Amino acid sequence: MRTARIVILLVSPALTGGAMLAAQAVERTDGPARGVVRVTFDPRIMTWNDQFTDAGRMKLGAGLTGDTVGGRYIPVVARLEQNVRLASGLSNFVASLGAGLLSVRQERRTYPTTAELGLTDRLSVSLMVPMVRVATRASLRLSSRGANLGVNPLVLNALGARGTDSAFFAQFDQALAQLDQQATGCAAPPSPCAARDSSARWRAVRDALHGSVYGAGQTGSPFLPLDSSTAGKAIDTTVARIRQGLNMTFGIGGFDTTVALASDTLSGSTFEQILLSPDPNGFGYTTVPFARNFRYRLGDVELAAKYRLLAGAHYAAAVQALVRLPTGAKDSASELLRQWVGDHQLDLEGRLMQELSVGPLWLNVAVRAGMQRPGTRVRRVAPWDALLVPAAAAADLRWDPGDYVGLDVAPLVHLAPQFAAGVTAGYFSKARDHYAFQSSQDSVALATRLGVPTPASVLDAGTSQRWLRLGFAVTYHAPNVEGGFSIEQTVSGAGLVPGATVYRIVLRTTRKFF
Repeated sequence: MRTARIVILLVSPALTGGAMLAAQAVERTDGPARGVVRVTFDPRIMTWNDQFTDAGRMKLGAGLTGDTVGGRYIPVVARLEQNVRLASGLSNFVASLGAGLLSVRQERRTYPTTAELGLTDRLSVSLMVPMVRVATRASLRLSSRGANLGVNPLVLNALGARGTDSAFFAQFDQALAQLDQQATGCAAPPSPCAARDSSARWRAVRDALHGSVYGAGQTGSPFLPLDSSTAGKAIDTTVARIRQGLNMTFGIGGFDTTVALASDTLSGSTFEQILLSPDPNGFGYTTVPFARNFRYRLGDVELAAKYRLLAGAHYAAAVQALVRLPTGAKDSASELLRQWVGDHQLDLEGRLMQELSVGPLWLNVAVRAGMQRPGTRVRRVAPWDALLVPAAAAADLRWDPGDYVGLDVAPLVHLAPQFAAGVTAGYFSKARDHYAFQSSQDSVALATRLGVPTPASVLDAGTSQRWLRLGFAVTYHAPNVEGGFSIEQTVSGAGLVPGATVYRIVLRTTRKFF
């Protein structure tokens, strides 16, 4: 029913305007005659809720969906999981915020308007200006089922939590300092020394607990084990054993506090608070994505020149040179579930269009190849499948997008002199993008913020793309108005390619000026 409504919505303007179904699926070879202006309105709608990856097809909301929402797609939870394993002694501990279901549907509507002027009967120039509307519908359901993590009391400014943690680590550090003083009287390694060996083990526990509570670098730790969970109880037991060892074995007292763990599971409202809160208490996203939202922006404007090489009775061919300008609005690294509007960098593209007509058969073939010029992008530096990444990971990077090639084929059958219908196929392949820091200082600054060196090249994964789309099309052609309508489905792909359904129409009219 949804598909039917979209088809009716798109086709009705053509019907009421006197044109039949509109929009060819493949660009034709012809252009306007000398002195003629051809204006084309070419709206397209893409909708999808999953994407093709190198590992297979994956839902957009997979990062927060499943019986265990944990470290697989949330780097700070993965780091916490390792710290808790060390601090608790539970080597098989698996961090979980509970069960979740994140439903995401994205839509991209492009409204390009093209004006093409015939300079001669074979040569034409054109200008295309696109407006782009991107929309995301998302909803999240969280359940405490299976949860062993909750909210860090420091994030909620729980009464007394900050003082409790400060006192805990101050006492722990003081006790370890006294233990290190005792170790100075031991013989050098490899001679055994209980004080030295105990200090090394317990300092590792202390560092793991400190990372669990405060995070690393400028990134915080929004979550902690529940005090009632197996891991929470194991941490308390570990601290108690260290306290007893310091007191009974080495005669070191004054360590009588405990670390403040989470007291309750994560709720939806608290999760939204963490998403919006800046470092170190949250992820620093600008808006809560679990709602319907959309925005209109200008896309990348295109300038092109087309020359018709051949125009025979059965075969025609044309070439086109195109420049795509960096006018599109940039997407933001502070948007969760972001969509791109334009690349905002210069593209140079060449196209070869061919038509073959034999009786009622009409074959359109278009080949294109593009070179994308380098630019800059602000990105949160993390693997492609990391869903929630701290704002401290953002960096302004050099970006060299990969070049691309595409092939579109539309074999059609003339059912009437002005009307044709058939199938379409489109293939697209793009080389991998490459990211790099603009200076060595940027690399050092990011490592300082994250507490661990992170190469910009981690963003390269998943940027090499290929996809195949199949569909059908109908076209209509009259002396001063033409167009067509097509629907295509992405049937295979790799490299973070939306599993999109694409609806397209074209409404075109011509007028002679000189």
